[in-house]
Amino acid sequence: MMKKGLQTAGECLLLPIFLALVIGVCLPWLTARQWLIGRRAVPKIIWGPTPIINISTNAAADRLYGYQSDTLVYRPYFITADFTYNLERWWRSKPLALLIPWAVFLWAVLRYDIFQFYFDGGFLNRTLGRRLELPLLKLLGKKIIVSAYGADVRVERTTRALGKFHCCMDCTQRLVACICDEDLAKRNLAHVHRYADLTLSMGDMAEYTPGSRNDVFYWAIDLKKWPFVGVSLTSKPVKVLHAPNHAQFKGSRFLYKAIEELQRDGYPVELLLVAGLPNDRARETYMQADIVADQFLIGWHGNFAVEAMALGKPVVAYVRKPEAYLARGVECPIVNANPDTLKQALITLIENPKLRFELGLKGRQYVERVYSLERVGERMDRLYRSLWAETDTKGDGPR
Repeated sequence: MMKKGLQTAGECLLLPIFLALVIGVCLPWLTARQWLIGRRAVPKIIWGPTPIINISTNAAADRLYGYQSDTLVYRPYFITADFTYNLERWWRSKPLALLIPWAVFLWAVLRYDIFQFYFDGGFLNRTLGRRLELPLLKLLGKKIIVSAYGADVRVERTTRALGKFHCCMDCTQRLVACICDEDLAKRNLAHVHRYADLTLSMGDMAEYTPGSRNDVFYWAIDLKKWPFVGVSLTSKPVKVLHAPNHAQFKGSRFLYKAIEELQRDGYPVELLLVAGLPNDRARETYMQADIVADQFLIGWHGNFAVEAMALGKPVVAYVRKPEAYLARGVECPIVNANPDTLKQALITLIENPKLRFELGLKGRQYVERVYSLERVGERMDRLYRSLWAETDTKGDGPR
């Protein structure tokens, strides 16, 4: 308790100093810069601080279109540490951890023009200044894009109303794994919509983010790192691969039961599990799969499914509303199965090696058209151009 009190007291001292620096230094500097040399022709972009792999690949997609696009995280997850700025080493020091968010904000506003955050907050998220960050960015003339990744927007009441299968049914981490609380989520959503220039969502996340754009599909993947390998037509036993890092939300127990029943029924099937591995090591195991089983409760596929399709693997997942959630005008080859239909879906794929191969080919084509660096970068480029042109009084847009 005493440490918590000291931390709060320290933040209370930092807040007025921070505001004085923003208003007394950053605002005049940025105003003078624009008056003297004008706006940048091409905006600079910063992603963070949520340490998911997509911010790294999305920044790479930005760079294909000529942007300086960087990522900054305080502490990475085990899956990857491939970020432009990884402050984990300094974050371990409690005195530095107290100062770092404030220093990062000041540094970022002097350096970048477009801020890419998720709904769980920006660089000041875990400080007393968390509610001030977005309005200060607007005051300083920055553009803000806020996207959903899932747990940052999912609330219990809406989730339970989605149908028989949903990600709350096995959850043992209420108010920990997701935002959960509806009132808190509504306040957060209202705050974001008040200050963000654009909000984005995908799949089931659209259920929780009214007013967001749901057609950008912003999970970029570097296809050079995920080459097409396809599947064998003669593989026996048939290897079904699953990544149960969040088993209670993925419906892993339903998959385990289905595999056990299939094995008892004499089907030549083997279950491969991949958990707790960095992304590059996990990829080596993914390549061995004949079928990839993603998730069966949430009602939307994960980034894992995108990676598997890029490799040319047939994917089984539960997509609650295909017509609303998936990219339009492109055939998505995911085999749609919920816990009730999962076993039969697996039987169909186990018995039809040619179908597995064909779905693998279609999966690669789908990822190339929807999630490749080139396509995600193209969509983001259009968004950046539009946002940057809104305040471009000189008419000299990004390019």
